[in-house]
Amino acid sequence: MKINEALKALRIELDLTQKQMINGTDITVTHYSKMEKGQNRIFIDDIFKILKCRNVSISYFFTRYFNENNRLNYSEKLNLAFYNKNLDEAKKIKEEIFHDKSTTHELRDGAILILDALKQNYNYAITEEVMNDFFRYEDWTQNDDAIIILGNSIRIDNLMSMKPLLLKLVKKYPNLNTHTIEKQRRLATVGINYLYTLRKAQKQLDNPTTKILDWLKTMSNFPELGILKELYAYFMAVYTDQTNISQNIKQVLKISGYKNISENLPN
Repeated sequence: MKINEALKALRIELDLTQKQMINGTDITVTHYSKMEKGQNRIFIDDIFKILKCRNVSISYFFTRYFNENNRLNYSEKLNLAFYNKNLDEAKKIKEEIFHDKSTTHELRDGAILILDALKQNYNYAITEEVMNDFFRYEDWTQNDDAIIILGNSIRIDNLMSMKPLLLKLVKKYPNLNTHTIEKQRRLATVGINYLYTLRKAQKQLDNPTTKILDWLKTMSNFPELGILKELYAYFMAVYTDQTNISQNIKQVLKISGYKNISENLPN
């Protein structure tokens, strides 16, 4: 069963009209109607909103309408394979995603991009197609899937097109510490990935880079964000020519078990 079909089945099970189904969310009846018909892209955030407002648990929804109940773990597994640079595992997860007819288009896009990045032999045509398809939606900044895909899509060759998208996130979420830890992690990861790629391309500190550094500075001081805080401090140091500090951070990362990250950081 596809996601749009599951939403319709749940609505019928709850004996609700389309208007009643989305009551309490910011989704319009027109948009939801097209979601059920499979004409509009379905974001995982919208599913969460609807389920929450209807007091339906996520586990019930996926267990009730799908054969497996681990749909929401695909993204987490992909990210883990990416950070571990495990190409074989990423290939396996991508195959699972594409064989699972209930997975979203966004998740499939993410799998393509992560596999492309791990191969380190970028297919720019695929990346460009995914980006053009995904970010034509005006509300993409409100969807975690879009934010994750943005972070996974940053390349040296597309930095110019990435910059305005990243600055949109900065404008949308000016103070990271006002959001949940998970939201901060997603947003800050995009900023760090941008700085990482940008530093390979240029050494000078320009105005957009300053804005992004100032934005990352607003992260909360939670242990869960520790690695991102360290990476922010590193890029702040390298862009302000504080060599001693940047080298100390690299050493701390190395002895903390992040040897690959430490050795791959651009000076």
